[in-house]
Order: sequence, then C-alpha cells, then structure tokens
Amino acid sequence: MQAAQKVPCVRIDKNGQRMDCEVDPVNLVPGDILFLEAGNRIPADVRILYCTDGMEVDNSALTGESMPEPRHTKTEPLSCSPTEARNLAFFGTTVLKGNATCVVHATGDSTFLGKIAQGIKSSRVKSTLEYQIEHFIHIIAVVAIVVGLLSLAANLMSPVKRSAAEVLQNSAAALFAQVPEGLLPTVTISLMIASEQMAKKMVLVRKIDAVETLGCVSVFCSDKTGTLTKGEMTVQDLAVPLPGGPAEGMAVHNREPGSLIFSNKLAQVLSDIALCGILNNGAECKMEDGKEVYSGSPTEVAILNACTQVHGGNSQVRNSKAKPEFDKIFEIPFNSENKWMLTVHGQPSRGRCFSILKGAPDRVLKFCTVSKDGAAMAKIEATMADLMAQARRVLCIAKRDLTGSDIPDGAKFEGTVPSDCNFPMGNFEFVGLYGIEDPPKEGVATAVVKAQKAGVKVVMVTGDHPDTARAIATRINILHGSEDAESDQLQGAEEFSVITGTMLESRVPKADNFTDEEPDELVTWWKKATQHTRVFARVSPIHKQVIVQAYQKYGYGGIGDVCAMTGDGVNDAPALKQANVGVAM
Repeated sequence: MQAAQKVPCVRIDKNGQRMDCEVDPVNLVPGDILFLEAGNRIPADVRILYCTDGMEVDNSALTGESMPEPRHTKTEPLSCSPTEARNLAFFGTTVLKGNATCVVHATGDSTFLGKIAQGIKSSRVKSTLEYQIEHFIHIIAVVAIVVGLLSLAANLMSPVKRSAAEVLQNSAAALFAQVPEGLLPTVTISLMIASEQMAKKMVLVRKIDAVETLGCVSVFCSDKTGTLTKGEMTVQDLAVPLPGGPAEGMAVHNREPGSLIFSNKLAQVLSDIALCGILNNGAECKMEDGKEVYSGSPTEVAILNACTQVHGGNSQVRNSKAKPEFDKIFEIPFNSENKWMLTVHGQPSRGRCFSILKGAPDRVLKFCTVSKDGAAMAKIEATMADLMAQARRVLCIAKRDLTGSDIPDGAKFEGTVPSDCNFPMGNFEFVGLYGIEDPPKEGVATAVVKAQKAGVKVVMVTGDHPDTARAIATRINILHGSEDAESDQLQGAEEFSVITGTMLESRVPKADNFTDEEPDELVTWWKKATQHTRVFARVSPIHKQVIVQAYQKYGYGGIGDVCAMTGDGVNDAPALKQANVGVAM
C-alpha cells in the first residue's frame, strides 16, 4: 500500500520556478527533490541534502544487518562503498527515525535493489545430477550406436538372406534396446523419497535435484545475521565495579550457559545497573495475547530485556516504575552529536532527584568522577577492550544524585547539550557497562564442526564489521575451528583469513561471471582466497554472488567447488541463485 502512495516532491518547471507536487514513485526521475519522514519507505536511491539530527534507516533488506543505521549530510570519501555511505539512502529501505530532504540519483533497475534483481536474472546453474545424467546418456548413446552398427554388420554378413526391412528392424531393435527407459522414473522417484525425508527434518525442497547436489557440496557459504546468529541484539555481559570501586577491578557477569538468562543470585550485585537500565530506556514492554512484546530500538530492547530479568520480571519492573521516587521528569533523547541519553527521575517537591546517563563509553566516562582516577580508568578500559575483542558493542551507564541547588527553580529542567543544561552535568558515579551482541544460534558451532569433519569447508559471508565477523566466526569454529591440515594452511595465510568488500571492489569480473580470459594476477588472488579465506566481511549482495562464482571457478585447487549458500534476506538472493544449492532460511 505504501509503495503506491504518492511522494511529496519538488521540481522546476520550464520557467525555472519551483513546483511543489506529489508524484507516484514509478514516475520519479533523477534530480527530483523528496521529503521523507519516519515510517516512509524510500521510493528511490537518494542523496541526503538535509536531515534531522539522529536520523536512522533500516537497511536490513540490503545488508541483512538488523541494527538501525544513522544518516547525515556530510560528504563521504571516495574509498567508501555506497552501502557504507551514510549520506545515501536506498530504494526499498525504511526511515525509522527523523526526516530528510533528499535528491533522487537512481531509479528502477539503476537502484541498488534493482542491481540485485538483475543479478537474479542470470542463467540457472546446472546441478551435479544433470552433469552426471548427461555424461551417462552420452555413454549410453555411444554404446547404442555401436551395438546398432554391429547388428547391421552382422545382419548384412549373415548367411541367412534378409530383406532390407528385416535388417533395419533388427538393427533398430538392437539400438533402442540399449536405451534405459526406466532411468527417468527411477531417478525421479528416488529424489521424491529423499525430498519427503527432508520434509520430516523441516526442510522444503523446491527443486528435487538439489537433494543429490547437497551430498556433493564441498563449500558451504553462509550469511551471518539471522542465519548463523539469532538476528536480534542481546545483552550478553553486565560489568560492574567490585565492592571496593572501579580501581579494585571490574566483575563481568554473563548469562548462564544452559538457560541463557542472568542468574537470580546476581540480583543484589547487579541491582543498580539493572534499575538504571530500566529507568533510562526508550523501549517498552506490553502484553499482547498473553505474550510479552517489546517495542523500540534493538539496543534499547536488549538492555530492557536483560535488566528486567535481573530485576525480577515485568511485574516487578512495573511496580518499581510506579513508585513516585522513580517518576521520569525530564529526558534528553539519544542523538548522534551527544552519543548519550539522559533521564532525570525523582520528586522535586521533596528536593530529591537523580539523573542517569547512558551512551558511548568515551562520552559518558568524561562526565564521571572515575575519569580523574588513572587506576580506575585503566581497569574500566581493560574490561571494555576485552568485551570489544569478543565482538560486543559496549555501552556505559552512570548516575548522579541531585539535591538542593542542583534542582532548577520550579523543577523546570532544560537543555539538549551539556553546555546549555540548567543542572549539573558532572561528577556522575560510574555504574557499569553493557556488553551487547547478536549471539550465535544454539547448535551452530557443533554443526560447523560436523561439516568440517565431513570435508565441507564452511565460509561466513556477511555485511557486518570485520572485527565482529572474526569474533563470531572464531566462536562457532569457522576460524581456527578445525584441527586438520587445512587449519595449518590457514595459519600460514593470515592476510586471507578475513577479506573485506573494499578488497573485492577491484577484483570482480568485468562480465557477469569469471571467464578463462581473466588476468593471471586476478586468477592467482582468487585461488589463494578460495583456499584460505573463511570470512568475507562488509560485502554487498553483488559481492556475495561473485564470491560464490569464485569458489565455483577457482576452488578445489582450480577444478571448482560445488557450492551451497544459505541466507535469509533480499541481499542474499543473487548468491542463492548462483550457488549449486541455495538454502533460504
């Protein structure tokens, strides 16, 4: 419905005058000026001319990543790929927050999504069963022709004189007798039985010959977000200072391995960080059809969910938020300039309030008293470095009591940045750190090991950050997860362990696929990449298709791999179509 809605647009008429109009998305042309607001689906590829602070878009349809992406108007360097440029927005994506004025620069098949659609139009890759049957038929044809000719010769040389019709009949009978009439139904029925067995394992087979090809796969390429991982942000770690303060060290508490929840035994230790995370939060939890449904940004939902578990459940959270001393009386929402969110709670009439500050650690810590304590900062920074090495996104939270003169007259709190706030923005007490990630699905690490033991090379192909991809790949045994000779080869080729989309830009084929006329340098590079690489990060949908093509052309020592691809989004469609076996999640 929204795709059919007209878009507010500005054009220049033939007299050079501004003309405000509403245009159907199909009638947009490059140069049109559009106005977009939160909730709008973007009708073309656009360059942002103006946007409100903190504007965010959902690019999951293109990148497969669930995190909202901020947008601004600053010019990006030439080395920045279009999908990473934050001054561009793409057709098919959605504005989550803010509004913008944009100029259209591509429509139809010229858009990024249109190029993905063009990639799907490539010819279908033959299955291994087709090659085998084709080879078998050629052998049968040769045998049949030879038998037919021998029969003809035997009939002509026979002492028993036969008519031309009898000779032709005998020769034809000998030839056609070699044709395996039962081959087609036998193969079809066998594949149908296999498809039925796959259905019992919750797998729907669209093309029955893919069942046989699946058994020949030598390389398994997989998207990360939503395929290897859950596709939702989750707080994995809560880091709080030891009883003696941050200078004594930090205690990092994780979810219990079996239940994947925070233990009730930690309620007392984590009470402050849980309460602050609940009060300083833009997400909400509502009951719909007897189920808890969270709404809000993925990061805020993750923090609220974890803090609710520690605090004792949603009923306890509602009771706490209903207390007068926790009433929210002021808020500065998160924005890209501050990189923090502030809330003020309490009862100004009684002279008792407190503020909570949550955001990027480097921005929040400078308002905290620990910033003047070198020993404490060293402990906090060491904990942050350890969390980030595990692909965690780290947020910091702090609080401060406001009493007496700290509270503005009439309790009218004002301000949007530290310099214009009419209440103290310093001497905050450091509360703790949140370690957030999109965690791997249960059983993925075991499945990867099983595939490797079966001789299948498992490769991660993702649009996510290289450090995040490397950390997740290590945890699920894709990197350094095998103890065979192949792992030793990988150790000797560290420069190929993780390849980024920027490295691929100059190494894509000029045609739709790799040919025998490719430069020797390109062929050598791809042969090394297909041999050693286990992680491709920051890649576009077209890059994913090229990676599959490279394995099919240069993998397995130059012979070519039989490649399977798994994915769960539009961005995976070209690679799914290109692969010998496409597995849509």
